[in-house]
Amino acid sequence: MRVPKLSSAPSRALVLLLIGASLPALPATAQTHALESLETAWHSCVREAALRQPAGQSRAGAQRNILDECREHEDRLVAATMSEHARQDEAARRDGLPLTVRAGAWAASVAAYVVDPVTSWLQGWRR
Repeated sequence: MRVPKLSSAPSRALVLLLIGASLPALPATAQTHALESLETAWHSCVREAALRQPAGQSRAGAQRNILDECREHEDRLVAATMSEHARQDEAARRDGLPLTVRAGAWAASVAAYVVDPVTSWLQGWRR
């Protein structure tokens, strides 16, 4: 029987799980709901723009056009996300959380708000 070779790099899901488990639960705020609505608007824009792309266009060209068309939604989402991160970082600093915990929270939030949505969108586009 052949034993599968394990990668030396931990999976992203495991890292996020460990980071998330070490963080205290934060209450949902109006700012979080605003972020969710901005993210929903951005995803809707991306889906609608994807439907309008010409059939014969290259994938890279279509992706550039979609992102260009939805740039305003993306800019608002990124600005609101950065504002929320600054607010959370200030609250953590006031609560006396160590820098390593705050850095872990930041890495998890970047993965949740930026990397995962873009990755899932690109994977859906390839299907």
